[in-house]
Amino acid sequence: MSAVAASTANLTRRNFLKASIAVAGGTWLGTAIGCSSGDSLSGEGSSSQAEEQVFNGVCKPNCFHGCQLKVHVREGKVVKTSAAPYPNPELNRICLRGLSHVTNIYDPDRVQYPLKRVGERGANEWERISWEDAIAEIAEKFTSYREEFGDQAVMKCAVSGNYGSINGGFTSKFFSSINASTMAPSLDLSNAIGLNRVVGWAGTWMGNDPRDLKNAKNIFIWGNNITDAQIHEWHFVADAIEAGSNVIVVDPIFTHMAAKAQKFVPIRPGADAALILSMMQVVIEEDLIDREFMQKYTVAPFLVRDDTGMFLRMSDVGVQPAEGPVNPLTGEPTKIDPAVVWDGVAGASASSAECAAPEIEGEFTVEGVACHTAYSLLKAEASQYPPDVAEGITEVPAATIVELAHLAADGPVTHRVGWGPQAYDNGVHPHHAGAALAAITGQMCEPGKIYGCADINGFTGFDATLSAPATPVTSPTISNLIMPEVMETGTYMGEDIVIKALWVYQGNPLCTFVDSNAKKKMFDKFEFIVTVDSMLTDTARYSDMVLPCAQFFEYEDIVGSGNNNHVVHCDKAIDPPFEAKPDTEIMRMLAEKMGMADLFPESDSEWLQKYVDTEAAAALGISYDALKEKKAIRWAPDPLVRWTDKKFLTPSGRMEFYVEAPTPMDYYGQQIDVNREHLPRFFPPTEAWPENPLHEKYPFVLLSERPRFRVHGQWFNNRILRELDPEPTVKINPADAAAKGIKTGDHVECYNDRGHAVAMAVLNEAVRPGTLVYPKSWQVHQHLAGGWSELSSSSHDPVAVNQSYMDELCDIRAWEGAE
Repeated sequence: MSAVAASTANLTRRNFLKASIAVAGGTWLGTAIGCSSGDSLSGEGSSSQAEEQVFNGVCKPNCFHGCQLKVHVREGKVVKTSAAPYPNPELNRICLRGLSHVTNIYDPDRVQYPLKRVGERGANEWERISWEDAIAEIAEKFTSYREEFGDQAVMKCAVSGNYGSINGGFTSKFFSSINASTMAPSLDLSNAIGLNRVVGWAGTWMGNDPRDLKNAKNIFIWGNNITDAQIHEWHFVADAIEAGSNVIVVDPIFTHMAAKAQKFVPIRPGADAALILSMMQVVIEEDLIDREFMQKYTVAPFLVRDDTGMFLRMSDVGVQPAEGPVNPLTGEPTKIDPAVVWDGVAGASASSAECAAPEIEGEFTVEGVACHTAYSLLKAEASQYPPDVAEGITEVPAATIVELAHLAADGPVTHRVGWGPQAYDNGVHPHHAGAALAAITGQMCEPGKIYGCADINGFTGFDATLSAPATPVTSPTISNLIMPEVMETGTYMGEDIVIKALWVYQGNPLCTFVDSNAKKKMFDKFEFIVTVDSMLTDTARYSDMVLPCAQFFEYEDIVGSGNNNHVVHCDKAIDPPFEAKPDTEIMRMLAEKMGMADLFPESDSEWLQKYVDTEAAAALGISYDALKEKKAIRWAPDPLVRWTDKKFLTPSGRMEFYVEAPTPMDYYGQQIDVNREHLPRFFPPTEAWPENPLHEKYPFVLLSERPRFRVHGQWFNNRILRELDPEPTVKINPADAAAKGIKTGDHVECYNDRGHAVAMAVLNEAVRPGTLVYPKSWQVHQHLAGGWSELSSSSHDPVAVNQSYMDELCDIRAWEGAE
């Protein structure tokens, strides 16, 4: 058994908490300056007089910013990180997580060598094996599974543990080249789906440059604790407040962000769509709409057929479609068939492409076909939610709803949406409704006007073919939400399917995916699981083999994503310690062993140069050599303000708050309610709602928060941060705690029919009565019992196919196993 495996296996939950406190006494000081307590990384001989080299690096987890860092190295070891300058100095940031990277590198529990399971899955019993033996066994199993059961028998799964380019590029190419299947993460997408169905898919999470916030008169922040979850972005909100912006936070919880706002609006969890529709009703009733914007840039005037729910087209009234540009995907010409509108001046129907001032409201019959305008249908939907009705749904006072409606029409208005409202089975619709509200009030397309997320998309001009296979992938991509059923039944989309092996990289699904007990049962159906990671995460501990990978500063990379809107070169600052290897080298070894030695002909640097040196990049002054010299080059307009050309990426080129042909995000044979999806609607969450009969048994809505001490599951073992945040906690309102006989510091058990988690209770007035709030991504072995992901549900909206992290009920009690 390896040293790291032995030390981790002997670390009990209780000992972990005690050890986290003990490191403050001085035994951890060596690691704090970049030296592990292990002999191989002791750093003996280091001194303040040693020559220091400084390399460029980027913090690459999924916290959106991609802070550029200086990586300070002495005698081949990282001793500290510090903030590095962007061309736009206001983007310069570093947080406590970035400052503590050195602790991750030299953590004594870092996986040092390839490990092979020797006990039961999850028992954390391992033996050290060589890379040669590990690769040989993986290659043999992958080959035999494919030969016996088909290519789809090997599956890969990745999430968002690394926002670089090269690791994912190599891994994707390898598994695509063997035609492997994919387990889709299906997470944090409902906000993107709701928004992008209105404006078109400009990227998964679309918004303006964060510096644009100061151009807004009113800033709505929906379910996003920016001060903790996106620390680097908070100062842009602070700048906006200083410049005179009025910040309104809508959230079930009185967060740190809410404490900084001018107005806090507490809302019942899962009720955001009803609130927005009610605000829309007020805007419409008081004629606060932007009629001209709706006429020109939205589908408001489009006539919708009463019989089919589709737009009435010019071909429906006898005008043949024109031939449009060739579709590069099909090679066939597109058809131009404009929607029909009603020309009020002429008193007749007309083409939407030609009528300058069509009617936006009304009921019309054209060629015997009864129609309503899209805006009339939206108005009818919103009319069901006058403030007094919405108050009963949302628990937001009617007078407050009216006030919010007035603020939403008093521009420039920015709606900065987070990942809270989307984490329910109704999570698409708050964002569909919000984008529709922005459309009818004209709060888009100019500085300070946007309904959007943090803009965490990236430069799209890289050579994506480098990570593509020679032939198309035919094996399926299957949502993790239905994988338990697929593995149990051996069928997918009505066909038999056999999946034997799973390769996990850049993620920790048994911690960050919902319903971990069901996921473990699903994992048990795999014959062979390999996890590539630097730490023994929940997923690694439940694997058959763990391969140690390099950390961010231990290989060269290019980062082109994040809301900094730059492409950044990351130097290789040090060699990986022990036997850790970059994912690129792991993929080369595996490809060679499986007879595909020519799959990766380039070195890492050569691959990166080909990846970057494209015509699209050159047009912006971006090249591999320029990046190595300048470190960071901006790719986006400065600042980036979306949709200034008012050309949306929808089929009509307009804001489509009426969705003509809604489709599911991931299709696996499910049926969807098309009529429901045409317009933004309110319907209750599946589980987390008072009218649910289950609420009597489990009266608390269980909410999660993104803590400042981790990014999802990353930094879970960081000794420095564990001194500040030593054990799992759950926040509870004092009134609820009193009713349960719970005091701050008590260990309590949160439980439901799916599982349980034990944590330390924290009484907090900021927590809404009837809710519990826990910080995400503590590992199972860090709990005294259970784990948070046990309580969540695999239930999901068939349109979004998205993990509903907050659509869950539970109860709480004193932990019977407490000492």
